[in-house]
Amino acid sequence: MKTLMRALMMCLLLVATRSHAQDADHAKFASVDIHSNPVCDDCQHRIQTEMLYVKGVQAVTVDLATNTIHVEYKANKTDPDKLRTAITKIGYMADNMMPDPKARKALPSCCQSEHCDMPGSKPQ
Repeated sequence: MKTLMRALMMCLLLVATRSHAQDADHAKFASVDIHSNPVCDDCQHRIQTEMLYVKGVQAVTVDLATNTIHVEYKANKTDPDKLRTAITKIGYMADNMMPDPKARKALPSCCQSEHCDMPGSKPQ
Protein backbone atom coordinates (compact mmCIF):
# COMPACT_ATOMS: atom_id res chain seq x y z
CA MET A 1 0.00 0.00 0.00
CA LYS A 2 2.87 2.38 0.83
CA THR A 3 4.42 1.70 -2.57
CA LEU A 4 1.14 2.51 -4.30
CA MET A 5 0.81 5.78 -2.36
CA ARG A 6 4.38 6.77 -3.20
CA ALA A 7 3.80 6.06 -6.86
CA LEU A 8 0.59 8.11 -6.81
CA MET A 9 2.34 11.02 -5.09
CA MET A 10 5.19 10.91 -7.62
CA CYS A 11 2.69 11.02 -10.49
CA LEU A 12 0.91 14.00 -8.96
CA LEU A 13 4.20 15.79 -8.40
CA LEU A 14 5.24 15.14 -12.01
CA VAL A 15 1.94 16.48 -13.36
CA ALA A 16 2.19 19.61 -11.20
CA THR A 17 5.78 20.23 -12.29
CA ARG A 18 4.93 19.88 -15.99
CA SER A 19 1.96 22.23 -15.64
CA HIS A 20 4.16 24.87 -14.00
CA ALA A 21 6.82 24.52 -16.72
CA GLN A 22 4.21 25.01 -19.45
CA ASP A 23 2.89 28.16 -17.70
CA ALA A 24 6.44 29.51 -17.51
CA ASP A 25 6.95 28.87 -21.25
CA HIS A 26 3.80 30.85 -22.13
CA ALA A 27 5.04 33.78 -20.07
CA LYS A 28 8.17 33.95 -22.26
CA PHE A 29 6.24 34.69 -25.47
CA ALA A 30 5.37 38.20 -26.61
CA SER A 31 4.34 40.01 -29.77
CA VAL A 32 4.80 43.43 -31.32
CA ASP A 33 3.30 45.32 -34.26
CA ILE A 34 5.82 47.40 -36.19
CA HIS A 35 4.86 50.02 -38.78
CA SER A 36 6.89 49.60 -41.96
CA ASN A 37 6.86 50.30 -45.71
CA PRO A 38 6.44 47.05 -47.67
CA VAL A 39 4.68 47.61 -51.01
CA CYS A 40 4.06 44.21 -52.60
CA ASP A 41 3.90 40.44 -52.19
CA ASP A 42 7.65 40.24 -52.80
CA CYS A 43 8.29 42.60 -49.87
CA GLN A 44 5.86 40.62 -47.75
CA HIS A 45 7.56 37.30 -48.57
CA ARG A 46 11.06 38.73 -48.04
CA ILE A 47 10.25 40.16 -44.60
CA GLN A 48 8.35 37.06 -43.43
CA THR A 49 11.16 34.78 -44.57
CA GLU A 50 14.15 36.82 -43.36
CA MET A 51 12.66 37.60 -39.95
CA LEU A 52 12.30 33.90 -39.18
CA TYR A 53 16.12 33.74 -39.06
CA VAL A 54 16.24 36.32 -36.25
CA LYS A 55 16.96 34.69 -32.91
CA GLY A 56 13.79 34.24 -30.87
CA VAL A 57 11.30 34.98 -33.67
CA GLN A 58 8.47 32.44 -33.77
CA ALA A 59 6.10 33.87 -36.40
CA VAL A 60 5.86 36.89 -38.69
CA THR A 61 2.94 38.26 -40.69
CA VAL A 62 3.04 41.32 -42.93
CA ASP A 63 -0.20 43.20 -43.59
CA LEU A 64 0.26 45.24 -46.77
CA ALA A 65 -3.04 47.09 -46.28
CA THR A 66 -1.94 48.56 -42.94
CA ASN A 67 1.85 48.48 -43.48
CA THR A 68 2.19 46.50 -40.27
CA ILE A 69 4.59 43.70 -39.42
CA HIS A 70 3.31 41.50 -36.60
CA VAL A 71 6.08 39.53 -34.89
CA GLU A 72 5.64 36.84 -32.27
CA TYR A 73 8.84 36.15 -30.36
CA LYS A 74 10.41 34.66 -27.26
CA ALA A 75 10.89 37.55 -24.85
CA ASN A 76 13.91 35.91 -23.24
CA LYS A 77 15.69 35.73 -26.63
CA THR A 78 15.01 39.15 -28.22
CA ASP A 79 13.10 42.40 -27.78
CA PRO A 80 11.20 44.90 -29.97
CA ASP A 81 14.25 47.12 -30.55
CA LYS A 82 16.29 44.18 -31.87
CA LEU A 83 13.36 43.21 -34.11
CA ARG A 84 13.13 46.75 -35.48
CA THR A 85 16.86 46.74 -36.18
CA ALA A 86 16.53 43.41 -38.01
CA ILE A 87 13.79 44.85 -40.23
CA THR A 88 15.95 47.86 -41.10
CA LYS A 89 18.79 45.51 -42.04
CA ILE A 90 16.47 43.82 -44.55
CA GLY A 91 15.93 47.24 -46.16
CA TYR A 92 12.64 48.44 -44.71
CA MET A 93 11.74 51.10 -42.16
CA ALA A 94 10.64 49.96 -38.72
CA ASP A 95 8.51 52.44 -36.77
CA ASN A 96 10.73 55.51 -36.53
CA MET A 97 13.92 53.73 -37.66
CA MET A 98 15.05 54.29 -41.25
CA PRO A 99 16.13 51.33 -43.40
CA ASP A 100 19.77 50.49 -43.83
CA PRO A 101 20.71 52.36 -47.06
CA LYS A 102 22.84 49.53 -48.42
CA ALA A 103 20.11 46.93 -47.76
CA ARG A 104 17.45 49.23 -49.25
CA LYS A 105 19.50 49.68 -52.42
CA ALA A 106 19.89 45.89 -52.74
CA LEU A 107 16.10 45.41 -52.88
CA PRO A 108 14.47 45.05 -56.31
CA SER A 109 13.73 48.51 -57.74
CA CYS A 110 10.00 47.91 -57.34
CA CYS A 111 10.40 47.33 -53.60
CA GLN A 112 12.40 50.53 -53.24
CA SER A 113 9.47 52.62 -54.45
CA GLU A 114 6.40 53.75 -52.60
CA HIS A 115 4.17 51.99 -55.14
CA CYS A 116 4.56 48.67 -56.90
CA ASP A 117 2.60 47.28 -59.86
CA MET A 118 3.11 43.68 -58.78
CA PRO A 119 0.20 41.48 -57.64
CA GLY A 120 -0.75 42.28 -54.06
CA SER A 121 0.59 45.81 -54.23
CA LYS A 122 -1.23 48.76 -52.75
CA PRO A 123 -3.01 51.15 -55.12
CA GLN A 124 -1.71 54.74 -55.32
